[in-house]
Amino acid sequence: MSTETVIGRVAETARRLVGYWERNPGGVRLPGWHAPFRPLGDLLPARDVEFAERNPQMVPLLWYPALSAGPDTRRVIDVLDHLPVDHDAASAMIRRQELSRIYSWAIASRTALDWLGDRLAGRGLLEVGAGSGYWASLLRAQGADVLATDSATDRNGYTDRFRFTDVQAATAAEAARCHPDRVLAVIWPPYRDTMAAEALDAYQGSGLVYIGGGRGGLCAERSFFDALAEHWRPVFRCPLALRWLGYDDQATFYVRRSS
Repeated sequence: MSTETVIGRVAETARRLVGYWERNPGGVRLPGWHAPFRPLGDLLPARDVEFAERNPQMVPLLWYPALSAGPDTRRVIDVLDHLPVDHDAASAMIRRQELSRIYSWAIASRTALDWLGDRLAGRGLLEVGAGSGYWASLLRAQGADVLATDSATDRNGYTDRFRFTDVQAATAAEAARCHPDRVLAVIWPPYRDTMAAEALDAYQGSGLVYIGGGRGGLCAERSFFDALAEHWRPVFRCPLALRWLGYDDQATFYVRRSS
């Protein structure tokens, strides 16, 4: 599906889902789940809702069915990208893969962006495998110094070639080797691909942001997680894990163990 088609469906998706929740004010119970699903916007902190209203990835998601769990200090909100076919809003919903190819495979939130900005503390960020540059564009908009790179700026099988900001052509290893002064960011690295491991091996800096799933999930491959466990120590986790239902991704800031 083209970028234009997806964007054209956003308003209709939101309209249909708003009407759906008006007809189901108590939430929606789905088979197999102990709690009712609520609109995502009802579960987010107020600042995240305000941000979402201006964030193209998040506009329709405010009305997607979601579940919240965890303590206030470490909330997890899981978003469902579909409803059973007999629900009247099911056909309007844009699925995770369609939205991810336009924007990002990790859902961006105000909480996550602020958290990352605080972790940088004025340092520059190097994002490898930046794809459409969506996260980089949001971070740049709030004043962060971000260098976004990707080895496939023209032919990228993980995006629909829509670009939100400048993304420089470079392999992950080349970029990581050349910029040890920047914090390295790896956001949802491709599954069963050595890109993330090669970047980590080439990088000589001291700070790493990883946003993605854990070992055995749908991000990177074994050698990346081996290197992460051996050479890096997690020191901060984002207080809000906003993710698609069925995935375990979270945002973590690491420092090199030798540091």
